[in-house]
Parts: sequence; C-alpha cells; structure tokens
Amino acid sequence: MSLWPNPGLPVSMARAEETPMGLLQSLMSVFEDKRELLDVTRFDHPVALQVSWAPLVRGGSNFCTHRAQIRNSLSGSELVFKTSLGAYAFCILFMAVGVIALAAVVGVSVFESAAGAPGIGLFALMPCVFLAIGGLALWSFRRKEARFEQYTGQFIQGATKHSLRDVEAIQLIREYVRGDKSSYYSYELNLVRRDGSRLNVTDHGSLRLIREDAGVLARYLNRPVWDAIDYRIPDQLLGIDSKTDALARNLFTNRG
Repeated sequence: MSLWPNPGLPVSMARAEETPMGLLQSLMSVFEDKRELLDVTRFDHPVALQVSWAPLVRGGSNFCTHRAQIRNSLSGSELVFKTSLGAYAFCILFMAVGVIALAAVVGVSVFESAAGAPGIGLFALMPCVFLAIGGLALWSFRRKEARFEQYTGQFIQGATKHSLRDVEAIQLIREYVRGDKSSYYSYELNLVRRDGSRLNVTDHGSLRLIREDAGVLARYLNRPVWDAIDYRIPDQLLGIDSKTDALARNLFTNRG
C-alpha cells in the first residue's frame, strides 16, 4: 500500500481523504451556498448599509398569493396588491372538501339514526377542520392586501397606514422554508424606510411574479429595487449592529 496521496487527485482533496472528518467536509461542501456574496455598496445608498437583510416575515407560501394592479380613478391612480386567483383556489378547495365531507357526514348520521345506530360523533370534526383551514387562509390572504395611494402619499395595509415619503427603496430577499413534507423558497417584497426599518408588502413562492410586481411598484413609486435574491447574505448583514451603522454614517457623510 502506498503511503503517499493519490497522485491523480488535487493535493487538497487527497489530504481531505486522509481522515473521515475531511471526507465529511468534502461531502458537505456540495450543499454549500455558492452564490456570490452581496455587496450592499452596489446600491449606492446609506440605508442599504443600515437595513437588515434577514427575512422580515418568517415562513411563507410556495405559490403566488398576491399580485400588483394599478387602478385609475377620478381622484388619481392607486396600486393595489390583491389576493391572487391561485390563493382563492387554494382556499376554495379546502372549503369545498369541508362542505362535501360535512354533507356526507350529515347524510350518514341521519341514515344511521333512523336505523337506530349510534351517531358518528367525532367524525363530524374532520369536515370542520377543512372548513376552518380554508376560511382562516382566506382571511389571512385578504388581511395582507395592500394599497399604495399617490394622491395621499400613503401605504395602507389592513387598518394600518404609513407615509410613502420616507420610503427609500424596495427590497427583495429570499428565505428557505423547511416544512414537514416539503421545503421551498419564499420571496419577500419589503419597503425600506429612511430609518432602516422595513414594511413587508407580500411574501410568496413565485420568483418571476414577485420580481414583475417589484418592477411595477418601483415605477409607481419612482424608487429603486434592491434585489438580493441571487446573492448570499453575509452574516454581518443579517442584522443591524453598531459597527455597521457607524460605517454607513461615516462612508456617506464623507461623500458630501
């Protein structure tokens, strides 16, 4: 047996094979995120160095839940993010299954009661679960709908209103969502404000559609899109710390 590494392999791989730990590290490297690191200075804005690039809303769906639409009226135009047809279909499917199952349960219960058999009891709960899931999902999607009004300069989502004057950019980031049965990427569209805080507009699993809607919103608000989806986020950008904040102030103050 030769005591020297395999001459046909690079030195680094040959050394990695010498120990089980090295072999494990070589195998794990296959799953590493090899995307280019995000350099926020490319956005040429001080707030880009202050804002967090971590997901703002945890979780998300694996399909498109909201789409941007521009509506014109006598008072002026507005851009709305409305619940998508796919989201409605998802909710209606669950509720339809619940209604059909509930009708079947009631029919069987009536038949068995007439025959003197005991009622079906807890079986009636399953249709109610489907109805509840569909109803809650629909309520959640509708509650997330948003409206941008140029004539009032406001961003309205549910019962909350925010001024659009301090919105500096539109942020696009992604999150890997791990589920019990499946895993997927969900993409966030956030408003970045002057103080570095963020407001989530929508969060869903269609990369193409969320980029399209970000472009529509950017043109409507005349604000840039900071798209970080194709980049790996450095650890120091996943939250705000004093050093990053100080760097942002010094870097862009010295420019003036």
